[in-house]
Amino acid sequence: MQNQTIPERLYTVSEVLRLLNIPRHRLVYLFDCRKLRVEEFPILPNGHKVFRESDLEKIKRALFEVGEK
Repeated sequence: MQNQTIPERLYTVSEVLRLLNIPRHRLVYLFDCRKLRVEEFPILPNGHKVFRESDLEKIKRALFEVGEK
């Protein structure tokens, strides 16, 4: 049997907002204040941002950092 890698699940912005239970403006703020950089996240050919499972951890960490201030 060949070792196959399972592709990492991609989430849309609305799915991320639902999973993390945050309003859209909080995610936008993280990009505006450069806690998250657009270059670090994949963008589909149609221009939509998508997020990987590992990106959810980055977002959670950034929300925590902003919340501490």
